[in-house]
Amino acid sequence: MSNLPIVHLLALALAMATMAVAQRNYHRPRLVAAQLLSVALPGAFALFSHGGLEYGVMAVGALVLTFMIWRTALAHCLDVQEGIRKDQALNAQNQRFDAALNNMAQGLCMFDGDGRLLVCNRKYIELYGFSDDVVRPGIEFIDLLRHSVEVGNHSVADFDPLHDKFVEKMVSCESSTFLNELNDGRTIALSHQVMSSGGWVTTHEDVTERRHAEARIAHMARHDALTDLPNRAFFQERLREALVRIPARKQVAVLCLDLDRFKPVNDTLGHSVGDSILQQVAERLKECVRENDTVARIGGDEFAIIQSATFQPEAGKALAERIVSALGEPFYVGNQQISIGASVGISLGPQDSLDANQLLVNADLALYQAKAQGRGRYSFFVPAMDQQMQARRELEEDLRRAVVNGEFEVFYQPVINTHNEKIASFEALLRWNHPSKGMILPGNFIAAAEDIGLIVPVGEWTLRQACLEAAAWPKNIGISVNLSPIQFRVGGDLVRSVADALVVSGIDPERLEFEITEGVLLDETLETQTILGELRKLGVRFALDDFGTGYSSLSYLRSFPFNRIKIDQSFIRDIDTRSHALSIIRAVADLGTNLGMSITAEGIETAEQLEHVRSEGCSQAQGYHVGLPMDAEATSRLLEKSFPADDREAA
Repeated sequence: MSNLPIVHLLALALAMATMAVAQRNYHRPRLVAAQLLSVALPGAFALFSHGGLEYGVMAVGALVLTFMIWRTALAHCLDVQEGIRKDQALNAQNQRFDAALNNMAQGLCMFDGDGRLLVCNRKYIELYGFSDDVVRPGIEFIDLLRHSVEVGNHSVADFDPLHDKFVEKMVSCESSTFLNELNDGRTIALSHQVMSSGGWVTTHEDVTERRHAEARIAHMARHDALTDLPNRAFFQERLREALVRIPARKQVAVLCLDLDRFKPVNDTLGHSVGDSILQQVAERLKECVRENDTVARIGGDEFAIIQSATFQPEAGKALAERIVSALGEPFYVGNQQISIGASVGISLGPQDSLDANQLLVNADLALYQAKAQGRGRYSFFVPAMDQQMQARRELEEDLRRAVVNGEFEVFYQPVINTHNEKIASFEALLRWNHPSKGMILPGNFIAAAEDIGLIVPVGEWTLRQACLEAAAWPKNIGISVNLSPIQFRVGGDLVRSVADALVVSGIDPERLEFEITEGVLLDETLETQTILGELRKLGVRFALDDFGTGYSSLSYLRSFPFNRIKIDQSFIRDIDTRSHALSIIRAVADLGTNLGMSITAEGIETAEQLEHVRSEGCSQAQGYHVGLPMDAEATSRLLEKSFPADDREAA
C-alpha cells in the first residue's frame, strides 16, 4: 500500500491527460474517443498487470473515470458544435437579410412603437440624401423629419403639415399609400404598413419619371400631336363643363372654323408645308382668344373655340372677325408665301342648346352656311339651318338610291352657229327623274353629289350615255359634257372612263367636248395638268365654261389651249341695261378670235340678244331663244327635221 499514492498520482495523471485530449479536440468527438482509449486502456492494463487486484480495481476505476471524462467531453463538444451551427446560421441569415435590404429598388425604414428607427436600408439614405451620421437606429421620427428639412427635401413651412400627415398615418390601423413631393421636383411614393407591435414599416419609391410618363400619355390622349391644342374629345369635355357652370347672364359661344383653299396647298406643296401652316394657324388662333377661352383642333383643317362672355352675340361676332382677319393674312413656310383664309360658324348656349354635341353640330351647320356664302365669312346658327340640313340629308339618301335605281336622264340643249343659225352641237344636261318629286334640275343636286362623292359614278354614266346617243346623230354635230373639279381628283379613272366611252360609242373624239370651269384650274396641280394632257391626246376638245364669273385669268388661256370660250349668261342679261357688258363681250370675242378659239354666248333669251352677240363677234349661241333642253327622243326628232336624210349623209 506504500505505492498507493503513486497509483493515485498515475490515475490522476491519466484523468488529466484524457481531459486535455478532450479539450483540445472538443470539436472532433470521434478523435477524442480514440485518443482517450489509446491512453487509458494501456495505462489501466499496466496497473492491473503490475499491481494485482488492488491495482486492477484502480485500473477499472481509471477506465470508468476515463469514460466519464469522455462523455463529458463529448457532451461539451456537441453543445459547442450546436452553438457554432446556430451562430453560423444566424450570421448567414443576417448576411442574406442585409443583402436583400440593401439591394431593394425601394427605400425601407422600420420604426418601433415609440417612433424610433429600428432599421433602414442604403436606398432610403440615398433617396433622401440623408447623412449616415444622423440617420442611425434609435433616431426619433420627428428628428428624422427635421433632418429631411435640413438637407432640402422640404421647406420649413412644410414641416408641420408633413409631420401631421405622417402622425395621422402612424396612429391609423390601416395600411396606405401616398405621395411625398420633394423640393427638387421629385415625387416619392410611400407604402405605409402598421405592425401589430405598434410600430410601422414604410417603403419609399421614386416615381417621378413614371408620373411624368403617365402625364405625357394623358396629355397625348387629350391633345393634338401636331399643334398641341386640345383634341375633339377634350374640347367636348371642356364644353360640357362650361355649360354646367355657365354664369348667370352669360352665354357660351362655340365657333367652328375650317381653312379655305387648304387642300390644294397640301396637295401641291406637300404635307410638311401643310403641317407647318396648321401649326401657324394654331398660334394665330391662340393670339385671337382670351386666356380662359379654349382653342382645339377637331379635324384635319378644322378648329373649334369655346368663348364664355357676357355680351353675346357681340363677343362671338368680334372674335369671328378677328379670326377671319388673322387667317386671311399670308402664311410663310421658308421662302414661300401662301394665302388661304377661313370661314367660321357660331352657335350659342344655352340659346341654341345646352347639349355640347348639339352646339357643335349647330356651329358646324353655321359654318356650312358661311362657306356657301363665299368663304372668308362667318355665320350664326339659326333654326332654319337645321331644317335645311335635314332636307340635305334626305336629298343625299335619295341620290344614293337614284344611282342604284337608274333615275337619271340626259337632256340636250342645242348650240347654234350665229352666222346661219344651224345646230352646231348639243350640251348634255343631267336631269333627275325623282319618283315622287318629278324632274329635278342639276342645280338642285349636283353640289350634294359632289360633296358625298357620287359625282364620279354619275358623271361617268352621263358621259357614256351622251356618247352612245350622239353616235346616232349626224357626224358633224358635236356633244359637250360638263366635268366637275371632283372628277379630276380621281385622275386615271377619268381618263379611263373617257377612253371607254369613246370605244363603246364609236364616235369621233373630235366630236366630244368637255366643258370645265375655273374651279378645275384654280386647283391646278401637276396631276390636273397631266390629266388634261392625257385627255387632249385622246383627241377630245375643251371649252372654258362660265368665263367672266370668277378670276377670268388670262393665264388659263395661255397655259392650256381651249377650243372654245363660253361667256357667262350674266353678261348677256345686262346687254340692254349696262353698256360695259357689251364692251366685255366684244373684248372676249376679239381675244378668242385672235387666239383661234370659237366664242359661245350663253343665256340667249331674245332675238335682240342674239343679234347683239352676233354683231360683237360671237360665233355660237345657246339659250332658251335658241332651243330648250330636250330628252333624247325629242333631240333625234329635231335633228331629223334639221338634217333630212340626204343632208345627214352629206354631213
